[in-house]
Amino acid sequence: MASGSATPNGRATPIAVTWDWRRKTPTAFVWRKRRYRIEIIQHSWVVETGWWNEQTRVSRYYNRVQAEGRLFDIYFDRREQEWFLERALN
Repeated sequence: MASGSATPNGRATPIAVTWDWRRKTPTAFVWRKRRYRIEIIQHSWVVETGWWNEQTRVSRYYNRVQAEGRLFDIYFDRREQEWFLERALN
């Protein structure tokens, strides 16, 4: 995939993430049955919106990571307690 969303329909894809509890960072993830080792976390940010309405609330912790020479935007959905791949870049 050159760039854009993780799926053809533009929705984020659930992924399995290996978490380093000591460093409090993701170290790898599995997408499309392939394991990607995270080499660098380039940027981290939080999206908190809709807090006034539980049905539309968004609470996510994002990381732009470099893995296997590619860039990916992954996030942890704090409400669903699940990791997702939102975008595969380059």
